[in-house]
Amino acid sequence: MINTKAQSYSAIRNRYVELAKAAHQDLGFHYLGSTYDEYYSIVSLYPDMGERLDRGVLAEALIQGEPPEQACALIAQSPYVQSQLHAHHQAFHVMSAYGMPLINTYSQVYHTRQQSVACQ
Repeated sequence: MINTKAQSYSAIRNRYVELAKAAHQDLGFHYLGSTYDEYYSIVSLYPDMGERLDRGVLAEALIQGEPPEQACALIAQSPYVQSQLHAHHQAFHVMSAYGMPLINTYSQVYHTRQQSVACQ
């Protein structure tokens, strides 16, 4: 039996890494890795860096036109969120409280951009 959840998690994590690589220069990071596991290891040690990386990934996702549903999936699978849940045993509701403002802001900006494109 194929585990479709694992495949979708893997695809989301791969997309996160693609966007993170694109966001590196804007964030002023020299090198954080090239795989999800490398990002996870670094942000597990440096949570502030993980939060900045999440914001950079969302900015890059917005530039590339990712819909809010994809942004939500990216944050849910971000190395920062996953390391906080699994390595640091942070409560789920705490991580939800972290992610929801990011997603709400993303959704508002996304919809505003979509409206301005539709008006052109």
